[in-house]
Amino acid sequence: MASGVSEGKRPVSHEPAPTGEVLKLATFDDIYRAEYEPMVRLAWGLVDAREVAEEVVQDAFAKVFDRWSRLDSPGAYLRTSVVNGSRSELRKREVRRRIGLRPFIPPQPEDQDYLLDALNQLSPRQKTVLVLKFYADMTEKEIAQAMGVRPGTVKSATSRGLAELRKVVDQ
Repeated sequence: MASGVSEGKRPVSHEPAPTGEVLKLATFDDIYRAEYEPMVRLAWGLVDAREVAEEVVQDAFAKVFDRWSRLDSPGAYLRTSVVNGSRSELRKREVRRRIGLRPFIPPQPEDQDYLLDALNQLSPRQKTVLVLKFYADMTEKEIAQAMGVRPGTVKSATSRGLAELRKVVDQ
């Protein structure tokens, strides 16, 4: 975003950024600089295409900016927006596939991540939980909040997802 677009400093009440940096007082610009790349990695893990991940993250930041003055926890809102945007993109792909529209073209081989390929073998819920847990380093409670499910659902999806991932990797 352009410099000078923030609406002043305010306390941020989210956990440390994935970079390990704790944002005590932050402007929108500070959060954008600190969280952009970690959020792109998170979205990329969910949608498996960097370009699409960047679009999802930009849309999420636009939502945060629009609601900036009303947010108590912009970091949590941002993560939830990225997860929801990624899930929305996956639903759109599925609809396109079902009705026979042009299929999604996966990234070129030099851009592929073999772990992401293995994650793509899982159910959407299992994939989302594992990416949030291991790529975004979120707690079960944060994952449950971001996905709109109970913590027990996160625990079972993690367990089942890891078991399924082991089967995929062993093939």
